[in-house]
Amino acid sequence: MSSDGGLPVDPALPQLRSALDESVMAAHFADVLRGHGAGVEACCVERVKYRPGRNCTLSYRLQLRDLASGRRHEQRVAARLCSADEAGARHARAAATAWVPSPAGPAMCRLPALDMLTWWWPNDPKLTAPAVLADARGLREQWLPPVLSVLATDAAVLTGHELAVVQYVPEHRLTARVDLHWQLDGRAQSQAVYAKSSREPDGASAHAILRTLQSSAAWQAGRLNTPRALLWQPLTGLHWQQGVGGRALLDLPPAQAAALAPSLGAQLAALHGIPVALTRSITPEVMRSRLAEVQALLGDALPQSQADLSIAVRRLARGMHWVEGQQLATLHGDLHPRNVMAEGRHLSLIDLDGLRRGPALLELGSWWADGIYRAVLEGDAPLRDAPAWQGLLAGYAQGGGTPPAAAALAWSAAWNLLTQRAWRCVVNLKPGRFAIAPRLVALAAELADASLPEAA
Repeated sequence: MSSDGGLPVDPALPQLRSALDESVMAAHFADVLRGHGAGVEACCVERVKYRPGRNCTLSYRLQLRDLASGRRHEQRVAARLCSADEAGARHARAAATAWVPSPAGPAMCRLPALDMLTWWWPNDPKLTAPAVLADARGLREQWLPPVLSVLATDAAVLTGHELAVVQYVPEHRLTARVDLHWQLDGRAQSQAVYAKSSREPDGASAHAILRTLQSSAAWQAGRLNTPRALLWQPLTGLHWQQGVGGRALLDLPPAQAAALAPSLGAQLAALHGIPVALTRSITPEVMRSRLAEVQALLGDALPQSQADLSIAVRRLARGMHWVEGQQLATLHGDLHPRNVMAEGRHLSLIDLDGLRRGPALLELGSWWADGIYRAVLEGDAPLRDAPAWQGLLAGYAQGGGTPPAAAALAWSAAWNLLTQRAWRCVVNLKPGRFAIAPRLVALAAELADASLPEAA
């Protein structure tokens, strides 16, 4: 596999470049819709999950216009690009499944020129929740009243709702915001709730995790803030939680976000100290397997980075002593500034579906690695956000956590930079990300070197 710097060139998926070109895909979707009376005004690539040499799953958001009435509406489309060996079998399975018409008309179709299979919302090969959420009448009459009863009271009368899809990863997970409106004692009230569905963890487990957190002493005392679990509905595959206010930490001015770093550190210490029964744990054995997996994928996708990759992997393997024998903490699992909400000085941690047990060091290093990644992406010095990282560590100590040694933190940052940030730049293929992956691999090698007693 080779690269032009912006996108990989994958012989197994020669149509990948076209699939990521929004103008090209708008034309393909326009051809599909020509017999359905709709025109494509815009096409946006929302999500990508790329497996080099094998397949690629994508999510598109189309802005459509009804050619008769002129009415504009939105349509999501999930798609799958397969290598030649996989395409035929997958298409045969899809063709044998019963699908429902989408708002735009198509349900499932194949784009022969790209050898691409497409599923049109609310159809999904593995999730049932999209169909539930797309049925406005069923949602209003059957599924929302029980949620409102938990949120408010049985006496509340639902008067309306609006639904917006927040995140949709085809075949894996879905998050939707639902703004509920109701009458109680003659007063109109409103509240945002979130409906979530996922395959891993399953909805019942995700709901139980939130309930465990909110029953903890830290949550009750306000030292940890997370969304409130409302209801698990097994027939829909949806678990409902109350929305939290504020803006994502990533969207705040840098100085304001840095000032909140100590508060975030204190909440992280509280989360790490809560015992939660989880099936997923990050052990040294799991980490070694992960390192081998990432090395294979990045080695294939980034041939120009083979030397830096080999050095980084060797140094990370030598530094595994930092996590061996360490007590396991309860980790957020996907901690980054988009998953921290700020309302004034009040912070809340959201998107806790990735909760798992593991060494606290890994999560502290992941925050450092995320800052390095964003600085590189924006063309700044990698250590741009060092003051904010120090603030987080100070708050972590004040909250009862034990800050790691500088060498251990450097190793953890290198670990996360390689196994999370560089890896995601390849598998997610967001604009500009693939081009910086080699730089992240090189930085991981440098940071890992700083964690060793002598150069590897």
